[in-house]
Amino acid sequence: THFSSRTDQELTPVIAGLAGQGAKGIILDLRSNPGGVLDVVVKVVSHFVREGVVASVVDNRGNKRDESVQKTEVLTVLPVVVLVNNFSASGSEVLAGALQDYKRATIAGKTTFGKGSVNVIRQLEDGSGIYITTARWLTPNGRVIEGKGIEPDIQLDLEGEDAIKWAIDYLKGR
Repeated sequence: THFSSRTDQELTPVIAGLAGQGAKGIILDLRSNPGGVLDVVVKVVSHFVREGVVASVVDNRGNKRDESVQKTEVLTVLPVVVLVNNFSASGSEVLAGALQDYKRATIAGKTTFGKGSVNVIRQLEDGSGIYITTARWLTPNGRVIEGKGIEPDIQLDLEGEDAIKWAIDYLKGR
């Protein structure tokens, strides 16, 4: 549902066991996933991509910092379909964008939300707060996510289980 501190711990053994179970492909359903912790997204992408940049973080002064793939003992080469929709945001867009740029997955669904920014909340003395954008995320190929989203490779109007059934058929046809 989102990328939390537990996501990589839960995903790693699943990916490790797939080959032994005869899996032929992987479907990552990121529909309505609001994102989460960037470090976790980097770890997840690292199970699918051997090396390279997962995302670049460009601050409001133009300084750029690359978040790179991390070494992992569990790397899969199985084909991947990533399902997205207009409520897939933030970290889920970083993941979809990285896998798309590396041609490591087919992205299917609807254009994502377009929330590719790093934000902080500052509490004010009167109890109110201000939400400040401090940086923007770019895909490995330098595509801006903020305000644009990730355009899927295949547009799908399917919802719910129908989209998953489509992804299974797509993987079977590869």
